[in-house]
Parts: sequence; structure tokens; C-alpha cells
Amino acid sequence: MMTHQLAASVVEFVVPLADPNVPTGADFKDWVLVIAGNIFIAILVLRAIGHYFKREWGELFGHIAAGVLVGGLIYANNQTINVLKGFWGLLSGGN
Repeated sequence: MMTHQLAASVVEFVVPLADPNVPTGADFKDWVLVIAGNIFIAILVLRAIGHYFKREWGELFGHIAAGVLVGGLIYANNQTINVLKGFWGLLSGGN
């Protein structure tokens, strides 16, 4: 097989994937993240109320700090992935 024939067959394979009518699953991913985020917020609020009534201030603030971190990971997942890729690039010496 010639090189240009191989390139043409690869282009024929890739072009249907670039069709905007082909579902990518991005909407489903967003829906799952919204559901997971709402469940996380509900659990956070219930645990925070429990810590507040038990007067466990250190655990309350620690729980809120962890909740903010994990909530940021849930709701800003693309930015988190980019930050982690940047850290990995710094550690591995890549671009």
C-alpha cells in the first residue's frame, strides 16, 4: 500500500468521527457531573449541620475546606484536568 493510499484511508476513517451529528457523550458527562455535584452538596450540608450541632468546630471547618476542594474538582473538572496536566508536564519535563 502506498503512503498516500494509507493517508487517504486514515482520513476516510477520521472524517466520520468529526461529524457534528455524531453524539460524543459530552451532554451525558455534564448531566452525570451535575447529579454527582448535587448529591455531594446535599451530603456536605447534612454533615456540616451535624458538626455544627455537636459543636465540633475543627471538624466543621476541615469538612468545609475539603468540600470546597472536592466541589471545585467536580464543577471545574476541565480546568482541574488542565492543571494536573500542567503539573505532570513540569514533573516529567514535557511541554
